[in-house]
Amino acid sequence: MSSALTIPALLTQRIAAHGSETILRKKDRGIWKATTWSELDARVQPIGRGLLAAGFGPGDCAAFIADTRPEAVYADLAILGAGGASVAIHPEEEAHRVGHILRATGCRFVFVENEEQLDKVLTIKADCPALAYIIIIDMKGLRDFSDPQCESLDAFCARQPSGGDAWAAAVAAVAPDQPALIVFPRGEQAGAGRTLTHNDVMHLVANARERLGVRAGDERLVVLPMADVMEHVLGLYLSLDARIIGNYLESPETATENLQQVQPSVFGADAEAWERLCGRITAAANAATPLQRMLYRWALNPGRIGGSLADVLVLRAVRRELGLNRLRVAYVGATPVSPAVEHWTRALGITITHIGGPARSGDMVDGRYQALMESAYCAG
Repeated sequence: MSSALTIPALLTQRIAAHGSETILRKKDRGIWKATTWSELDARVQPIGRGLLAAGFGPGDCAAFIADTRPEAVYADLAILGAGGASVAIHPEEEAHRVGHILRATGCRFVFVENEEQLDKVLTIKADCPALAYIIIIDMKGLRDFSDPQCESLDAFCARQPSGGDAWAAAVAAVAPDQPALIVFPRGEQAGAGRTLTHNDVMHLVANARERLGVRAGDERLVVLPMADVMEHVLGLYLSLDARIIGNYLESPETATENLQQVQPSVFGADAEAWERLCGRITAAANAATPLQRMLYRWALNPGRIGGSLADVLVLRAVRRELGLNRLRVAYVGATPVSPAVEHWTRALGITITHIGGPARSGDMVDGRYQALMESAYCAG
């Protein structure tokens, strides 16, 4: 548990107390590479200093458009540490929607993952008068590209603010009532977005931590985009608070393989992910031998006799195949899983908590938490 009132203050506390501990891993060319709290700090600070050197500060917004990857985390935490508000744009948004978000927030800075995301911003940048800096994370295919508004992340990190330790001063100056995130629910075509202050974010994190029972040393596989509050707040920030190790996919296509390798103790996903997991195992069972099909159906039957035997013969192997054999905490965001999937997961010994969106009848949920989640998730 933390006494911090802002995300930058939380990060500062964790770095000071747990610098040598691993906080995230990334699968790269077949190898899981670990990043400690101190290394996280060493990646966040140069981006934050670059922002400060370019005149970024309280009242400013910066966006990023990327698949969920460590560099998006570094940019997000740098934006907050520099005193600004972070805007996560879903990587599948079309250019016109990207333009709307940049204009609605008055973003002066946008971090783009690669050439694909850069092309979207270049298409609409003339209609975004506040936009001054486009920072490119992955320069693959852009060696000969030149634009006065664009620069690589490495070049941007070479900027240095003048006068003392500007970064430490900026972090210390961030107040709990300052905007931290501006959220744009997918499917909403207009509007100014929903603003969450640092106080709001820390309130959501504290409530989620208590409801879920996560703990230091837990591991999770990161599968959702940071444009989803489920990942941005109840994934990343919850992990920073509870010291959960985040394992980042090698690529979206390797999610199944990476899940099997990590065998996480915490899994926050969406209802669609659980539907895919259920569908994959159901298809495999249907293609199995008659005896295997019979055993699988028997094991899933809530009225069966011999619970321990079903676990030993069938269910443990299913959980291992899915990558969920160590799973202790499972949760979904705005949309709960279907009754059929809920029945399936309960048969496997997995209870999925519906952590976001409207509460089910009878749920005991903090009123402020509920209001914040409904606002962040519901399109207007």
